[in-house]
Amino acid sequence: MVDLSMDMDGGIILSLIIPAYNESSIILRNIEEIEGWMKENMPDLAYEIVVVDDGSTDAMGQLIDERAKNDPLLRPLHHKGNKGRGRAIRTGFSGSRGKYVICLDADLSYSPKHIPHLLKPLQNDQADITLASAYHPDGSVSNVPLSRALLSRWGNRILSAGVQGKFSTVTCVVRGFTREVLDQLELINDGKDLHLEIIQKAELFGLRVVEIPGHLKWRDRDRGRKRKNRLRDYIPFISMSGTIASHLSYNYVLRPGTILTIPVLGMLLIALLGIMLTVYSFVDRLIESPNPFGLMTIYVALRETLIRGQLTLSISVGSLVISAIFIAFYFASQQTKKNYEELYTLLNRMNLRLKQLESEKEG
Repeated sequence: MVDLSMDMDGGIILSLIIPAYNESSIILRNIEEIEGWMKENMPDLAYEIVVVDDGSTDAMGQLIDERAKNDPLLRPLHHKGNKGRGRAIRTGFSGSRGKYVICLDADLSYSPKHIPHLLKPLQNDQADITLASAYHPDGSVSNVPLSRALLSRWGNRILSAGVQGKFSTVTCVVRGFTREVLDQLELINDGKDLHLEIIQKAELFGLRVVEIPGHLKWRDRDRGRKRKNRLRDYIPFISMSGTIASHLSYNYVLRPGTILTIPVLGMLLIALLGIMLTVYSFVDRLIESPNPFGLMTIYVALRETLIRGQLTLSISVGSLVISAIFIAFYFASQQTKKNYEELYTLLNRMNLRLKQLESEKEG
């Protein structure tokens, strides 16, 4: 049997990583689809398919192991338990051997047609990382429930603010990488926040990230219903509340000002309105008095204004205090972010140096 995954020098050009959990009903069919598409459209490219079984309980692991015995293109990797999508992707990164790496979703919501579009900018040295985006101006979405599509689109817009608003989609798993980038980035997230972490650290090191238009299509419109066993699972916002909270928390870490600016401006606006109402009430009382410039008149007007406007004044002062607290949080968060980035940069340089020393020692 000829090993089609190797080129003439025995090296693999492209690794296709598929993180999967309990996908026994579709995984073999989708592997066959990828291999068929690659054979027809990119026949000369040496590649491998790395399927990371994230602790599946539906015998998916056994299925891909059996297929791998007669499929030299397939390379199964396994977790003993469910570790999360981020960990599965990181396992795929470390276990793959290609010069370039592309992640695909197990259900192929982004079809294999995206592979060359993700790969080309990497091969042409136009990008270090490529992102598939259904919400790109030239991207598209089909067969996805409207509520889910709207929530995802607007969620990505909000999260994009955390990475300076450069990208239309920041949560998609379908991405391409050069091997040099994967060797450089030290990633730690086990969950879906890995997608945000990658962009954050890419920006930190000035890596070139290019977004390509994608077509997101759910092949099974009812796929979500198969895993719903609670009432909350049928309500899109509530069913995704854990992911939303996690992403927003990470967004706060990325750019604290993005989230804190809203409450600060809100509290300052409330305080300003309260102060304006208090001043207006005071001036109105002075104007209505027969001797508006008398010291006693001013004293009485001020006293009555403060007594009758206690609630307004309390809200104004409270808003100022709360805004001051948020501002303090902002500066503390900015300092923490700066310290984190400096520490990460230092540790990353140390790690790269250790890898170089190990490589020189082995050589």
